[in-house]
Amino acid sequence: MKNNPVFPEPDCHHYSPSVDGKSLFSGRMRFHQSWYRRTILGLDPGPNPSARGAIYGNMLPLKDGLQGKNFLTDEIFNLVQRRFLVKKTVQKSSYRYHNMLGSQAMCFNLFGPLIIGKKATRLIQLLPGFPQDAKVTKIIFEYAPLKEKHLNDKTSHDAFIEYCYPDGKMGFIGVETKLSEPFSQKEVQFTDRYARWIKRGEWWWKPGAEQDFSSKSFNQLWRNHLLIYAMLNQETPEYSEGYCAVVYPLGDTDCEDAIKQYKNLLIPSGEKTLLVWPLQTIAELWGEVLANDASYSQWFDDFQTRYLRLEKSHDAWLKFQGV
Repeated sequence: MKNNPVFPEPDCHHYSPSVDGKSLFSGRMRFHQSWYRRTILGLDPGPNPSARGAIYGNMLPLKDGLQGKNFLTDEIFNLVQRRFLVKKTVQKSSYRYHNMLGSQAMCFNLFGPLIIGKKATRLIQLLPGFPQDAKVTKIIFEYAPLKEKHLNDKTSHDAFIEYCYPDGKMGFIGVETKLSEPFSQKEVQFTDRYARWIKRGEWWWKPGAEQDFSSKSFNQLWRNHLLIYAMLNQETPEYSEGYCAVVYPLGDTDCEDAIKQYKNLLIPSGEKTLLVWPLQTIAELWGEVLANDASYSQWFDDFQTRYLRLEKSHDAWLKFQGV
C-alpha cells in the first residue's frame, strides 16, 4: 500500500448522482469501493469507459485491473484468467477486471476460494435450502447450458453449483449475484422462446403472470429462474432438481423489493425453488466455520471488509457529504 493515501481524491467521481440518486445504497456502496481501493489497496482511481473516460473512484487503472487487483487473492485471479481470456493489448478492457462495484468480481471473490480450498460442500451445506445429505461436485462461473435447447438467449448463471446425493441423484443451484446494480436494464418481452416452456411441466408461475414478464424490476431474475425450469424440463433432463439462488447485500432495498414483487408471481412449488442468500447471512454462517481456519480466515476477513463492513468508511462518508 502507498504511504499516507489521500482520500477522497479531487477530480474523481466517488458518487454518481445521475445513477445513484435512485438508490442511496448504490451510492454508498460505490463510495465504499472507492474507499477500499485507496485506503486498503493504496491504488489510484481509473477511467470509466461508460462515462467517456471520466475518473471514477470505484474503477481501477488499466495496469492494476489486468494485474488482478479487483480480486482478493492471486488464486482467485487465476480462476478468472482460466475462465476468461485477458487481452492485455486492449485498453478498454472488461469491467470484470476494473469495476470494483461489479457483481461478477464479487461472485469470484465469494465462491472462488471454495474451489481452490476444496471446502465447497462444508460451506454450501450451511446455506438455506441446500440439501444436507448432498455433496458439491463442481462450481462453474458464468455457466449457461446450450441455449438452443433452453431459452435461446444470453441468460446465464453467475455461479453454477452442482451437487450429488448418495444414491447418485444430481441437482444444481444457479446463483445470481447482485452488489448494487438492478436486475434488468431493459424490458424483455415474453416471446415464444420463453412461452414455449409453459406446457413442459408444472408451471411455477401464477396464471397470467407472464403479463409482468417484461418488467425491468425483475425480468432478469425471472429469466434466471426460467432457465432453471428449462434445464429441469428437457426431454432427458440431466438433473432431478434445481434451484435459483439470489446473493445480495442487505440494505439494497431495490433488490429486496424486486425479489418481493417477483415472489408474488410464483405458486408455492415455484417459490420453493427460489433461494435468497443475503451476504450478511452467508458471512454469519461461514464466519463461525472459518474463524480458526488459517487457510481461509484472511480471505474471508478481506471479503467482509470490502463488501460488508461499510462502517469502516463511515467517517469518510460523512466528511464527503459535509456532515
